[in-house]
This record gives sequence, structure tokens and C-alpha cells, in this order.
Amino acid sequence: MISETLKRVMQKEGVVAIVAQGKEFPHVVNTWHSYVKVGNDSFIVPVGGMQGMEEALHHDDRVLVTVGSKEVEGLHGMGTGFLLSGHAKMVFDGDAYDVAKESYPWARAIMKITILSATQTV
Repeated sequence: MISETLKRVMQKEGVVAIVAQGKEFPHVVNTWHSYVKVGNDSFIVPVGGMQGMEEALHHDDRVLVTVGSKEVEGLHGMGTGFLLSGHAKMVFDGDAYDVAKESYPWARAIMKITILSATQTV
């Protein structure tokens, strides 16, 4: 599911924007590429705050995620980005949480984003 180009993007530092539908308005949070553990079809994100995101995910677990890097070859030259869609949930225990907590002692949870689609946008 996750292409080699997307993996290269995630190896460069950049901003990850995660959008969920709040009760009345979309809710957006940001994190860094270097914080995200990339799986075959998922992102694992350590969560420090993000209480508003947690509330939004209780309402609707669908998310949109954008990532990009000007240092990776894209569709039309240097620089590329992706729009991902999927489902997310907050996880407060288990092996993946324990691994994240070791690297990020401030993590109160992890957000597991299961990616359903990944579209290269540039």
C-alpha cells in the first residue's frame, strides 16, 4: 500500500497534517515525519496532547493526512506530496504503545492510522 516514494518522503523531515471531522468543524493537528513509524499500510504517531483530535475521532474515525518533501523527486521534478485517507484510533496500551513510549516519554497514547488510499499530488 505505501509506495517507495512515500517511504522516501517520510525519511525526510517535514510536517504531517492530520485532519478529522469534529462535531461542528474539521479538526487539524500536526506532527513531524521523524515521529511517525511507517508500516505497510499504517502510520503510528506518538500522541502528547491531541485531546481535540481524540474527541473528533470518537465522533468520526475517518482522517485525511498530508505529507511532503521538496527533497524527493515528484511527478514534475523535485518535490512531492501525498494525500492519504484512512481511519484512525487512539491506543493507550500494547506493544506499539510501549515502543513509542520508550522513544517519546511524553507520549500519553499513539494514534494508529490505517491508510486506505495514498494519492501522490505533485
